[in-house]
Amino acid sequence: MKTLNLVFLVILIPFFHCSNPAEKQNEYTDECSMFFPYKDHYINLETNQEVEADIIPANDFKSCSKYAWRFREPLSDSVYVNGRSFVVEKNRDKEQYLINIYENSEFVKSIIAPTEKPLPEVHDYSLYLTVFEKDVILVMEDMYTTHYFICKYNTDGELLTRQDIEHTFITHPEPNTNQHHRYLYFHGIVGQQMVFTSHIAFAEKDKTVVLNMKDFTVEEYEMRATGLIADENEEKLAGFIDGDDGKFKITMLDGRTFKFGIEYGGPACNCILKGDMLYITDYHPIATGSGLQCFNMKTGKMQWTADVKQVMASHSEYYNTVTLSMYKNKIIMEGVEAYGQYVQIFDAETGERLACVGEFWDLEGE
Repeated sequence: MKTLNLVFLVILIPFFHCSNPAEKQNEYTDECSMFFPYKDHYINLETNQEVEADIIPANDFKSCSKYAWRFREPLSDSVYVNGRSFVVEKNRDKEQYLINIYENSEFVKSIIAPTEKPLPEVHDYSLYLTVFEKDVILVMEDMYTTHYFICKYNTDGELLTRQDIEHTFITHPEPNTNQHHRYLYFHGIVGQQMVFTSHIAFAEKDKTVVLNMKDFTVEEYEMRATGLIADENEEKLAGFIDGDDGKFKITMLDGRTFKFGIEYGGPACNCILKGDMLYITDYHPIATGSGLQCFNMKTGKMQWTADVKQVMASHSEYYNTVTLSMYKNKIIMEGVEAYGQYVQIFDAETGERLACVGEFWDLEGE
């Protein structure tokens, strides 16, 4: 892949944008920037070329496009909303589980998390935060409890509502003996919906729970989801995909279901919906390798399977994640493995690989 200088491109952008205003109105308005950050430089999504970052663009694709949420961590130990910072403070020895509120670097008050009092000896809670509209949502769990505690607070620290979601059921194999069976885990957030689902390897039953962060209503599905499907506008949940041992099932919230197989397919999935086409990357979270397919939901058949270049590193078994996004008629596939990182660009209509940049073990001497 060739490398160009960003200064030259930044100079040219205003010329092209001002030379034909009428044409600009017909461009894809969802993509606010052609520059895709990769390590210490950028990839120009128009030319598929690497660009040196002599001048940092005002906007980049990963932060301003409608796919920006895919590149952010959904939960954190600190958030900023409405001029205030909310920061988790945890001290197990002092039995303190707090959310501290700051404004202009000045301490305002603390929210006391809803822990058991007195705190049982084995309990140690984990606290995570996210923002919905102008409120702060706390997601709280402990491996020795049976439920997630999810609370919504306004920016004054007042509790607005709470929802408890079961993640563990208990059996009694012997008198006075409790055996915990964890089955539900946090999976992700799409729009105003927070999703919990069964773990493919550590669950004794399949279930998916969707919490609406606006009104805190809950919907439950007797199925597992190894991937979430957002609607075409990337604003709300449209369906689920579940993969296991190369067998996959799509369950759309409108009632449609599809089944297909992917040889050597990994269970974890990241998807993009565009019309009747569902673009699917499959990978294994603790092993190297990934795939990319386009499934036609109108015909119920696979449209194409892409030639994805593989990292092929044995020590990538420690972690592996793949994120899809789309720029005009191109699929952008970003992978992060224990060994290295890569970005591959594909034609959305044919699956042809247009560009590839990253860290690979070149086993074929290419």
